[in-house]
Amino acid sequence: MTSNPHGRAARLSVSSVIVAALALTGCSGGHTKRAVPPARSEAATPVATQRPLPIPRLSVYPALRPPGTPKFIVAATAPVAVFDPPSAKDATSYIPAHAVVLDAETGRVLHTITTPPGVFSSWSVVAAAPDDRTFVIGGTTGPGAGFTFYTVRLDDQGRPGTARKVLAPMPAAGPHSPDGELVGALSPDGRRLAFTSMATGGLVVVDIVTHVGHTWAGHGTHITDLSWAKDGRSLWLWTGQTLKTLDTTRPDTELAPALRPVANLPDAFDAVVTPDDRAVIVFTGSRIERRSLDGGPAQTLARLRSAADGLGGLTLDGSGRFALYTQGWRIHRVDLATGRTASFAVPAGKRQGKGDAPGAAW
Repeated sequence: MTSNPHGRAARLSVSSVIVAALALTGCSGGHTKRAVPPARSEAATPVATQRPLPIPRLSVYPALRPPGTPKFIVAATAPVAVFDPPSAKDATSYIPAHAVVLDAETGRVLHTITTPPGVFSSWSVVAAAPDDRTFVIGGTTGPGAGFTFYTVRLDDQGRPGTARKVLAPMPAAGPHSPDGELVGALSPDGRRLAFTSMATGGLVVVDIVTHVGHTWAGHGTHITDLSWAKDGRSLWLWTGQTLKTLDTTRPDTELAPALRPVANLPDAFDAVVTPDDRAVIVFTGSRIERRSLDGGPAQTLARLRSAADGLGGLTLDGSGRFALYTQGWRIHRVDLATGRTASFAVPAGKRQGKGDAPGAAW
């Protein structure tokens, strides 16, 4: 959700489209809003079966600097499935959704991010660079069709620039979701996108400017979170309650043999590595802890009232001081220096707060 400030990952649970039994004539104000019919297009080739792209020539770009206390959060929800009549077995149409820019302190909606041409709707995937201005958002090219990513940059008032589609091999789509659950992370310089499908396994790293990338096949490799390391070349991957690392400059074509285990965290529901690569922030459900990767006792940073159920991903801001996660249809922010927590509701609209939690990042 998903993510550390060196390319913070957006982890999500999108096993199905948000199911909202909406009648086409049930809109407020006496006006009928026409739902967009499902698009018909061929599904993309699954990541695990694609031919690997050539290894990119990795140049070193300056990392984007954190601005201090984050000002903006980008949140994205999935399209709404419409059933007419409500007893229908399959959705008759879908209403697209757009990502929004929120005030990081209050949760107030500041701006709406329009999807680029060819992208039907946002999806619950958001990744951010350390500057709190550069974001990658998940999207669909049509219900049951392919999945894609698009980039957007905010100005200092949070106004989004033109959204641009990322050209990269993408996972196939199922009848109700773009190949199950996906996670993505943006590199420290905002140039490279890493993403994986938890349904098919495999990993793709692509330069969003040059569109040069590489695919690692990973049959059955269940990655639930990933983030970039400080050097901008290595990735941290969270799989099976084990933290692993991958050198993206290696010419491997299979993912599993290229991964190196770093630490086992059997009691962690989610985990993200700090900006300096020295520790991992762990979410246990009732508290957030800091655990040094060199060993030593765990340090409790915050105690939480909520449990792990419905957690939508743990991310850090560019400085590593603030943590963000979603649960249900609420965004929670935690000051890891003081332990203070705050939360606000995610704008739900017709979704009425139902379905999977939206993706969010800062």
